[in-house]
Amino acid sequence: MNYLSRDDLLDLHAFAVERYGGLLGIKSQDRLLTALNAPRQEMFGTELYPDLAGKASVIVYLLVKSHPFLGANDTTALLALLRFLEINGAALRPEIGAAELAYVFRALNHSDMDKDGLEQWLYNSITGSGVPQ
Repeated sequence: MNYLSRDDLLDLHAFAVERYGGLLGIKSQDRLLTALNAPRQEMFGTELYPDLAGKASVIVYLLVKSHPFLGANDTTALLALLRFLEINGAALRPEIGAAELAYVFRALNHSDMDKDGLEQWLYNSITGSGVPQ
């Protein structure tokens, strides 16, 4: 499994702000590192998030809900999702459009979808090598 580095996430945040607007900068290093390291968590020698959808859902959920950046948290979370999938040989299914992505991120922001709901959506929305169909 390939993971995003801190520099990867900061580059994605800078791109999000430059391209789509918002405030550049980190509000909380702790929240940023928590989101970044969450996919690697283990308990009693067992991964808490053993598959791609689980790992992707936890980083996206924490980026959206904990607001580690001064602005563009949602956009950075979406870009992080796409990049995380890409470096692991996966992608969102081609039929997933902007309206569906907007719905998912709005649902996360308004607490209409939790991390488990996001994970289930990702199970149904990811395609690529090594991804169960």
